[in-house]
Amino acid sequence: MKQYGIETRRYDTPEYNEIVKEVKPRIEKLFNTEVHNVRAYNTKESHGDMDLLILNSGNLGNIKEKIQSEFKDVHAVHCNGGVFSFEYKAFQIDIIPQPTSRWETAKCFFDFDPTGNLMGKLAHKFGLKYGFQGLVYPFRNYDGRLSEDITISLDNSKIFEFLGLDYDRYLQTFDTVQEIFDYIIGSKYFNGENYMMDNLNHIDRKRNAKRDTYQQFLTYINEHKPISKFEFSKNKEDYIQMINEYFPEANFLEKLAKIKKTDGENQLIKTKFNGRIIMELYPYLKGKQLGEVIGWYKNFLGEAYRRFMLNSTPEEVKSHFKLWFTKYKN
Repeated sequence: MKQYGIETRRYDTPEYNEIVKEVKPRIEKLFNTEVHNVRAYNTKESHGDMDLLILNSGNLGNIKEKIQSEFKDVHAVHCNGGVFSFEYKAFQIDIIPQPTSRWETAKCFFDFDPTGNLMGKLAHKFGLKYGFQGLVYPFRNYDGRLSEDITISLDNSKIFEFLGLDYDRYLQTFDTVQEIFDYIIGSKYFNGENYMMDNLNHIDRKRNAKRDTYQQFLTYINEHKPISKFEFSKNKEDYIQMINEYFPEANFLEKLAKIKKTDGENQLIKTKFNGRIIMELYPYLKGKQLGEVIGWYKNFLGEAYRRFMLNSTPEEVKSHFKLWFTKYKN
């Protein structure tokens, strides 16, 4: 295998266990913090990398420089999405810092792959995301872009229960990947059709096409044809009240209402002041120059920008901008 231009190979489990004994204590000492070696199902024969979660209580220092100093023979340390990767004895080591607030949640999500990924598909049907950040509600703003996540829960037991899974069974670990498959299928919310490649979005389809365990899961579903066929509503907003009642400590409805109010205001502001309106006034303003003028105008108004936009008519905004721009040009 080649990662970041460096050749690595898979390690069988006995080799893997030995390298864990070598690397994990060095990482613990290097950062003086708790380190969790992500667990696999017990009969996994080989490993493509080692994932080490490190507890980040805010004093880890320069992670990249520390790794390079400790492992002087590594070619390079690469950082991608907050994961620090390096090669050690032709094996890929991934260091994944996690804050104290989600330490237990992250360990639970990363352990026993592909459990976390398959659970994520259950959460998605409720309009939620499940990951190392716990269970969250991804809010899409008025133009359809993801703008903010509302944390629903970091409580592993409640998250599993909400998704129809037995948390105590999860804590017993898994001997085989088939046991993981049966565990997910055992959820009362399981429906095999929701996992089929044609029913995934483009990004998810691309990722899972490369995941061997996901493809194995699809084969397992097709061969065993589980009878659970829970039908989710196509409108994910139908589950908002259910989520709120199950996790009252999240203050979900209150937070959602606040975000929606802000989003509605942003949409209103956008109708009063945008690049199209400015170009109608000054057609020669385009591209980078247009963006700079918009930025300068916002900086001119400063903290009053939002209040002015919300409390002014479109014509008042236009007149004010024209007056400012005339002075700005001169």
